[in-house]
Amino acid sequence: MKIEEKKELIKRGTEEIVTEEELEEILSKKENPTVYCGYEVSGPVHLGTMTTLVKLRDYQKAGLNIKMLLADIHTHLNLKGDKEWIEEMARYWEETFKAFGLTEVDYILGSSYQTKDKYVKELLELATKVTINRGERSMRQVSRGGDTKEISQLIYPLMQALDIPHLEADLAHGGIDQRKVHMLARDHLPDIGYKSPTSIHNPMLISLQGPETKMSSSKPKTTFPLHAEPETIRERIKKAYCPQGETKGNPIIEIIKIAVMPMQKELKVNRPEKYGGDIVYKKLEDIENDFKEGKLHPADLKKSTREAIIEMLEPIREHFEKNPEFLKPLEKLEE
Repeated sequence: MKIEEKKELIKRGTEEIVTEEELEEILSKKENPTVYCGYEVSGPVHLGTMTTLVKLRDYQKAGLNIKMLLADIHTHLNLKGDKEWIEEMARYWEETFKAFGLTEVDYILGSSYQTKDKYVKELLELATKVTINRGERSMRQVSRGGDTKEISQLIYPLMQALDIPHLEADLAHGGIDQRKVHMLARDHLPDIGYKSPTSIHNPMLISLQGPETKMSSSKPKTTFPLHAEPETIRERIKKAYCPQGETKGNPIIEIIKIAVMPMQKELKVNRPEKYGGDIVYKKLEDIENDFKEGKLHPADLKKSTREAIIEMLEPIREHFEKNPEFLKPLEKLEE
């Protein structure tokens, strides 16, 4: 694959690359550069994770080596659970991603390297270079406004920065909520002998209840787990925020943009002839224009979107139907 083709796949659906010039340089020097992304494993893999799932598939197509950090120590430091439960959740996350087709990925447990002497010594050295205020600002963005209560939560962004060189990553990928951490890494990793990392940020999906509501697995109406039954998906999307004509801040439009069109290349709308008949959209702008002009009704948009998502997530549902033991740690979240 040519460098320009790789670059287009890498850029597709992203909100920001810091910087594009650095990305071009990396692609010119390495045929198969390494991209890293990391996850807390504290809750179900839900709709909001689709942005990264789809992006990782782009990276696979572009021939990048992918390292996914199952951040068990980070999860513990952020007060999300005991170590044994976190390990079980990490396995569930890995199984979900593999079921989605992300099999050419190196899944790495944070505790497999984050307690080694070199890592700990460099973490302590990095701690002498970063102010408490900057650590708090970085963590506040990651937790989307949540308060930092314990010292462990200030260690979290420092580790996240240090993970990039220790995983030998050429590129750091994350949601736009990871931006402050990546900027911290760019500014301060050179202080301990590493180069400033290049980072790629994808947009965050809007809550199903609209832009004024935070998407959270603890708020069922705002999202759904990716292994959810079709009826659950239909119910949640049917009740989603989707006012006629509004394309900005519309979660249904965002799902189509971020997940459906990149994966399926089209959106099929089935409707009676009296409402315009069936139509297949090949371009997002055509969907947006028809929706703005009232030629596409919210009910039809929702129905077509939910059926597309149900189809896309079928491999995940099938995997857990055959292997229900991997869902057991989620029972603790329901207690």
